[in-house]
Amino acid sequence: MDTGEEPPLEGLNVFDASQGVAGPSCAFLLAQYGANVIKVEPPRGDWVRQAGKKYGDLAAGYVNFNRGKRALCINFKTKGGLAIGKRLVSQSDIVIESFRPGVMGRFGLDYETVKKTNPKVIYCSISGFGTKGPNRDKPVTDVVAQSFTGWMTLNKGNDGIPHKVGMTAMDVITGLYAYQAVATALYRRAVKGSGKLIEMNMMQAAAAFMGQKIIEHVKQEGKITVLGAPTGTFPTNDGSINLSAREPDKFHALCQLIEKPELEHDPRFNEWDKRIANVDELTAIISEATITKSNAYWTKELDKLDIINSPTATFDDFLYHPQTKAADYINWVNHESLGNIPMATIPGHSPFADGILAHAPHLGEHSEQILSEYGYSLKEIEDFLKTGSVVQYGET
Repeated sequence: MDTGEEPPLEGLNVFDASQGVAGPSCAFLLAQYGANVIKVEPPRGDWVRQAGKKYGDLAAGYVNFNRGKRALCINFKTKGGLAIGKRLVSQSDIVIESFRPGVMGRFGLDYETVKKTNPKVIYCSISGFGTKGPNRDKPVTDVVAQSFTGWMTLNKGNDGIPHKVGMTAMDVITGLYAYQAVATALYRRAVKGSGKLIEMNMMQAAAAFMGQKIIEHVKQEGKITVLGAPTGTFPTNDGSINLSAREPDKFHALCQLIEKPELEHDPRFNEWDKRIANVDELTAIISEATITKSNAYWTKELDKLDIINSPTATFDDFLYHPQTKAADYINWVNHESLGNIPMATIPGHSPFADGILAHAPHLGEHSEQILSEYGYSLKEIEDFLKTGSVVQYGET
């Protein structure tokens, strides 16, 4: 979709050597805002290409976080491949990598080396635990980050056991923090003219995201306190509904709606702090009322009273809701490998961009094209392909 707007990051070159989700999601945002993002992968490819159900050399996670990029497949372990990497980073505005500390240094592609030939480079290094401490070299996945930082204690199941959130939440959060750090560094460079090393790690990002809960944990000696009551999920006769009636006027309205006006004057619930202290009893009483009627009934009646609410939806409920279509939360794209798929709109970046910005590249799809743009001759490119320094999609 052509909006007529000039992409704000157009003209910036990004060397994205990251894998997984955290680094690629940062680079994905740079691409969607107009940067020329080159996805640099080894011959085996980014491991997330194989995560989940595969569609050729693509999987849903790869498609989602690598849209709008072009793919270059090079082997840093060959002389030719390493030379290509060094040429590209010397001409890049932004470098993103997500290897364990020290890996890029072994190839001479670390920040201290790169800045000698490219002093204005913004170099974003993403790791699991960071570059210091006893855990610096430990491998990390999203589930490790959720477990190590205490995140899982916020998501205990009915069995009382902490469980992971069913998506790569810590990875995505790290990618968002990385993007804001890179964007801030770009502004600094525009004003000051200097590059910057950004050291980002998943544990730090998780802690920042959970800052409120960490403070509450310390001040409340480990006791989890709700922000108000009644709030949360309540059963209905055909599912469940979430509502928030913590404010006094909303609590009054809810008590009238469920035909239990006496709750307002009950000494267990007649004040804000008392409702919190006795939240389990209050929730049980309200649940006895909500379970007698449907989601549709409660939504209609709660809306009349301006009480915050939403039925607990499935992905299908969300995807095909008229609000989703009207507000462009999701756009459907006919992908060459995956078929008709939903792609989420980037918040604050509208309208949705299709075409190349909706395309996630195959492994090495643009290798020859990119090398040509960076000054390599046809003969040199052919030699790289023969020696295995470079892989081009569709060629063996």
